[in-house]
Amino acid sequence: MKDDLEDYGNPADVVTAHEIATFVYCSEQWRLEYGLGLEPENQAELRAGGRHHARKATAERTAGRMLGIGRDAVLAGLILLFVLWILGR
Repeated sequence: MKDDLEDYGNPADVVTAHEIATFVYCSEQWRLEYGLGLEPENQAELRAGGRHHARKATAERTAGRMLGIGRDAVLAGLILLFVLWILGR
C-alpha cells in the first residue's frame, strides 16, 4: 500500500477510504487521529473487536455453506422423487 501512495506524490495528499469512513462515523475521532496524530488508547479493545468480527465472518461463511448444502439436498430429493414417480407409472 505504501508503494501505491508514492505514485501519487505526497502521501499526505491522499485520502484513504479508512480516513473517510472514520470521518463519517465520528468527526471527532478523525480530528484526533488524523488531525492531531493521536493513537487510540483502547488498543486492547480494538484488537478484541477485530477478533470478534473475524469469528463472526467465519460463522457467516459456514452458515452460507450450510444453506447451500441444504438447498442442494432438497433439490436432489425432489429430482429423486420425480424420477421414482416417472418409474412407478
